[in-house]
Amino acid sequence: MMENSNTQLGLMMSGNTLLFVEATTGQPQRLLTADVMHLGIPFDVQAFGDPDIAVHFSNSINQLLDRFAISAKTVSVCLDRRLVLLKRLRVDQDLRETDIRQQIEWELEQVLVAPRDEYHANYEKFRHERDHYDHIVVAVVRKAVIAFLQDIIKATPLKLQQVDVDLLAMIRGLSALKLEFQALSALIEIEPTYTSVTLLKNQCFLSQGEIRYAAAQLTDSNSEQIATLINDEILRQLDTLGDEVLLKNVEQLFLINSNIPSGIIYGLQRLQRNALVQVVDPLERLEHSLSLEAEQLIKDNPNRILPLLGLLRS
Repeated sequence: MMENSNTQLGLMMSGNTLLFVEATTGQPQRLLTADVMHLGIPFDVQAFGDPDIAVHFSNSINQLLDRFAISAKTVSVCLDRRLVLLKRLRVDQDLRETDIRQQIEWELEQVLVAPRDEYHANYEKFRHERDHYDHIVVAVVRKAVIAFLQDIIKATPLKLQQVDVDLLAMIRGLSALKLEFQALSALIEIEPTYTSVTLLKNQCFLSQGEIRYAAAQLTDSNSEQIATLINDEILRQLDTLGDEVLLKNVEQLFLINSNIPSGIIYGLQRLQRNALVQVVDPLERLEHSLSLEAEQLIKDNPNRILPLLGLLRS
């Protein structure tokens, strides 16, 4: 008989770090543990297929399980979006599934750089009562990435339950916080050397872009400039989307970072006068029994925790 567990584990390996969250199953969900581990070796394309590096990552996960006495039997994993191709399609609502798959395959032929059989492709269909179209979000990842991840998990006592991309999981994480979404909103992740701007329509992925800058620029003295760059990127995406966003007004800006210079917040509010600017605190609406260290970790890394929350809720 299989042993049952009342907890679930979500983890993400990004760059040189492994970050995990353990939470209860069922509703309401309670966060139990969270921590970050430095891997020493980056989880990137240079590592994929190397059995010695796979063992290194497996050992890191096993150390984590022992150190925190994790009782979860399954694990869900977030992949960094830079390892995944995301493509969104708009199709007629009466289009058959076979026709949707044909459309997806045709689109992939236009963008894939290697033979199609080297990739996994999954899609999710979104429908909203106010829209006359279905929206298809396609996620494409090389099979070598998934095989490498499976090799890592096989050398642990865990069973791999699901794999998702961090950006889509982050959107689900926002929904898990039961935030009030308007029709058109923007998810803004402010990092030391770049800012990611993702537009959402009816809580679904619409488009995404990045602004890059030197780390020294992310200061109070340059806040107005950064706010202007973010606003310009929002306007650029809206213009590219054309008639899909007729009003051209973003109604909410969700800021995902705990150390945002206040000048950026005030600058965005001035530039987007009709929008509600909100700094997202993952712990504000969630039950938890975290240690003080884990609580601070989540407050310091909302951009990495939110995808894991969305992953465990899906």
